[in-house]
Parts: sequence; C-alpha cells; structure tokens
Amino acid sequence: MDRRLFIKMFASLLTIPSLPKTLQARSFIGHQEEFRRVLAEKPWLLGYLGTNAFEMKADLRIVSGRVPRDLRGVFFRNGPALHNIGPDRFLHWFDAPGMIQKFTFTDGVIHYHGRLVETARNLTEAKSGNILFSAFGTHRHDLRSGGSADGQNVANINIIKHANDLLALWEGGSAYIIDEHTLKTEGPKMWSPETTGLPFGAHPRIDQDGSMWNVGYSVNPATLILYHISADGKLLKTHILPQIFTPMIHDFMITSSKIVIIAPPYVGSHSMGTSFVDKFEWKAAQPTHAIVIEKDDLTAVTVIELEPFWVFHFGNAYDISSTEIGFDFVIHDNPDFLTKDAFSIMDGSWDGQDSAESRYAQAKLNLASKTALIDTLDEFGQAEFIRTHEHENLKQHRQVLMLSRSPEPGVYGFNRVNVFDRQSETNAVFDVGINELLEEHIIVPKHGDDHGFWIIGTTLDWTQGITNLSIYDGAHVMDGPIMKAELDLALPFGLHGNYITM
Repeated sequence: MDRRLFIKMFASLLTIPSLPKTLQARSFIGHQEEFRRVLAEKPWLLGYLGTNAFEMKADLRIVSGRVPRDLRGVFFRNGPALHNIGPDRFLHWFDAPGMIQKFTFTDGVIHYHGRLVETARNLTEAKSGNILFSAFGTHRHDLRSGGSADGQNVANINIIKHANDLLALWEGGSAYIIDEHTLKTEGPKMWSPETTGLPFGAHPRIDQDGSMWNVGYSVNPATLILYHISADGKLLKTHILPQIFTPMIHDFMITSSKIVIIAPPYVGSHSMGTSFVDKFEWKAAQPTHAIVIEKDDLTAVTVIELEPFWVFHFGNAYDISSTEIGFDFVIHDNPDFLTKDAFSIMDGSWDGQDSAESRYAQAKLNLASKTALIDTLDEFGQAEFIRTHEHENLKQHRQVLMLSRSPEPGVYGFNRVNVFDRQSETNAVFDVGINELLEEHIIVPKHGDDHGFWIIGTTLDWTQGITNLSIYDGAHVMDGPIMKAELDLALPFGLHGNYITM
C-alpha cells in the first residue's frame, strides 16, 4: 500500500478552493421561493421539497391488509432530506444532508422514526442556518471546500448493516456508524489509518462467505480503490488501481471469482473552482470499459471495450465459466439525469420527462475474446432500482425486481412494480396509478422459504401529501399490496435502503 498516494488522495478529493473573504459576497443560494411557487402548479414535485426537521417520529396507519407474521424487523432508508437550509436551497438533488428513515415492524404495528445523519458538515450547516460548503452539484465562490472529502460528507445515499455496524454510506468519503435503535450518529467508520477519510462506495457487495467488497474512486490522482472486509468487520486488503481517466463509479458487481467494474466515458478532470459534478465530462465518442479483476489477485485485470452508455445500478452478476460472466443492470443512454434532471427538479423547472432513456438489460462478458453481448429489453420502458433475491446472490438468478413507469401522460416518476422471470421471460406487474410515485422497493426473503419473498417499499401520494408503505407477496405482485399503511407526512424522496430481521 502506497501511504503517500493515499495521503494525496485524501488531501485532494473533492476539495474546492474558496476566494478570499474580501472578494466574497453573500446572497441566497438556489431558488427556494421559486420552487414553492412552482409546487402549486406542479404538486408532483412534492418529494423534492425536503424537510427542516432534525428528527421525526410517528406511527403508520394500516389502511388495508395486515403485516405478515414473519415480518419482524426494520426497514431502513437513506436519502437527501434537508434541501432547504435557512433561506438557501441546494441546486442538485444529491446535495442535501442525509436522513435515515426507519420503519419498525413489531406485532403487526409499524413505527416510523427519521433522524438527520450527524456528519460534521450536516451539523455545521444545520446549526448555521445557511449552506456553507460546496457540494456534488452546488457551488459558488463564497462556499468553503470543507478541507477534505469528509469535510463535505453528507452520508445520504445508502444504509447497510455489516458486522454489527449500521452504516450510512456516501461515495466520496467515510461510512458513518448509526445506532440502529436511536438513529444517533456514532461517528465515521475507520477501517485503517491509511484508508481513513478516503472514498468508500455506496453500494458494497456481500460475498458468499459474508465478507464485503467495495470500490471508491478518486479524481486526483485518477484511481479506483478496492476494499475487502471480513464478515466480522476487519479490513483484509486494499488495492489502488491507477486509471488514465477517472470514471464516476456509483455501483459495481462481484461474482464468485471476480470483481466487475463498468466504467462509462463520464470522466473527471482536475478543474478547480466548480462543483464536483462539473469536474466530469460525457465523452460519447469514447467506449465504456468493463474492468474485470480477479479476487485472488487484485493485480490481474482484464479490460473490455463496450459501446458507450451510462449506468447507475446493477442487479446480480455470476460466473458462467472461468472466462465468461453474466449480469443484469439498467442501461442509460447518457448521464443526463445526473447532469440535467437532478438540477431542474430542485428549481422546479423539470417538466416530468426524462432526458435519457433507461432500460433493463442483460449482458455477457467473454474474457477470452474480450467481447460483450448486451440484450436490452425495451418493453419495460423507463426502469431503475433493480434488486435480486439474496439466496440467488452470485448465482444465475431467475427473478428480478425493478421499478418502471407507465407511458400514459401525467406520470412523473416510477409507478409500476415489476417482477421479471428471466427463465420464462414473463413479467408480473402492479401499477399504483398516476397519483403515487414509487421509491426503491426491496426484496425480503420469507422465513423458512428459500425462494419466496416479500416486496417492501414506500410511495409518495402527491395528491394527498402523504407517504405510503406497502408490502407485496413476490409470487403474486399482480394482485397488489397485501398490506398498505399511511404516514401523515410527505417524506423527501430517498435513494436506497435495506431490511434487517430482528
């Protein structure tokens, strides 16, 4: 491990210099009042309004069905929440301080608890009543850099439990440990002195032995950082993979024998004085690269060139043979959601139409011939938030859960829950209608059943201003929720979450 390289990465990642105070002038950031005005005309933007609360508690009201007896646990979600701080409003959806949303299932009752993730940045800005630091998409000359990656850490993307630690994840800095009972933040997770404060991805992958793999990326120097952490939470090894350019890596995959990183041609520069997203450029004439790394030898790397595309999320990957890999994912034409839509939803100018197509796809990589086959299934239309059953992890899985959007006018987000059977090529779907917008739904295995599963997720009913939580039987999703509960709050749209059995 090159200690000097780690130090350089720690010092340079995400740091943005500020102008001298004598050249700074303070005015409101963002378009908070304009957004509130537009919200009256576009009520379906309610999920992007945000909350000013530090902590919230309530019980959900079950309006139909009941909670299955074997569901005794906690559904955690994470996402940007404090979009408005004082008079300021963040310019990009990914910028706001993260809030953990906790739904506890106990004896047929569902309790809700939400609490801000108390990173140094989140606490400083919340207490000051202003946005103080540059962020993923928010920048102005009078905003500070934070001094390091963790100086800008908002811990707002995902939440997982591993080795008894509940971890709120970003992707530019440290994971933060959360008390799973109180939701209080205990502090950043330190894997080792060398890796403290370095980028740690938001989508770790769990291996068959319970160990965890993860990837972080750095702009300056251009590198990927590989982590392998044991089932009991000890850092087993790290490896720095130098890059000619810096790809933005939100998610990755593992198989039984390999690590698979898909690197689109959305590449970083060393430009200064801008937001983090402004450091990247989409180069449509360049290929997307599949970077395949042997788990047993992290220096053994195969690179395969693919047609250019963008990707946020993968499903499951598996070894077909020693030289062939299969996986599924959601393919985007380009990163326009990241660079356009996620800005326009924050100032209210978004018209509800996506700038780029996103479709479910299946792929095979041949390492011997360095070729790839990608089969895109257009019949789902816009799709995202792909999930597979944990019992099929790293195997040639049969079923896929994803969200999609019906094509009729008046739909401003995902409104269909899909369970696609890859073997029979059949799709079971439930449409919640045009007034509800789905957030990521997850698979929860049924107790004592290796193949059965529940589907749990939240939706925003923007006509009533409430958040719903629904449970589906994975084998009968077309019948609709077997339980639906209402929360008399419109929670901010979140990103990712997981279920923990009690």
